[in-house]
Amino acid sequence: MTVSDKTARLAVASLESLETRKRILAEAERLFRVYGYSKTTVGDIAKAARMSSANVYRFFVSKSDINNAICERVITEDELAMIGIARLPLPACERLRRFIVELNRRSVENFTENKQLHEMVTVALAERWTAIRAHIHRVSDVVATIIVDGIADGEFRQQDAKRAAECVTAAMVALRHPMVLVQCMDDPQKATPAELADFIINALK
Repeated sequence: MTVSDKTARLAVASLESLETRKRILAEAERLFRVYGYSKTTVGDIAKAARMSSANVYRFFVSKSDINNAICERVITEDELAMIGIARLPLPACERLRRFIVELNRRSVENFTENKQLHEMVTVALAERWTAIRAHIHRVSDVVATIIVDGIADGEFRQQDAKRAAECVTAAMVALRHPMVLVQCMDDPQKATPAELADFIINALK
């Protein structure tokens, strides 16, 4: 067998492994959303993916590992959406307003409208706080880029953009933390996303 043949076979095997991993995650997410994280077993996931439990364990060490991979995908999608808003050809104030409102919309959709997904994320928060904290900091970094633009254009006063972004991120907790969203969902006195966005923007000016 030539070197090129070995390389080709390795590439095919790698692609097949990637597709198998994707199939496992897709079936796991479907089952988690329908039946809930706690009621779904690795055996259920294996059966849905038409493979043995042993094969599932070749790709994931536990059900928790599968859950974390799904939650990381949701987090990545949110981050990409936020980066897209930050790069829009709009004034910094408008971008920040859209950023805050959209982040809340996605959080409500993911964490309160689907109780099963809320359970998944709650488990991930408890088990993978380091990864979640890294996500929070990445979101803060995106906010900082908007603030820097706003300072440069005279929309925001001169200030430490990084620290200001950390403050903005902290102020948005009630709009995006899964447990807080659920607890405050029916509170008629809570600030709306638009109201909080206006408050934050005025504080930056």
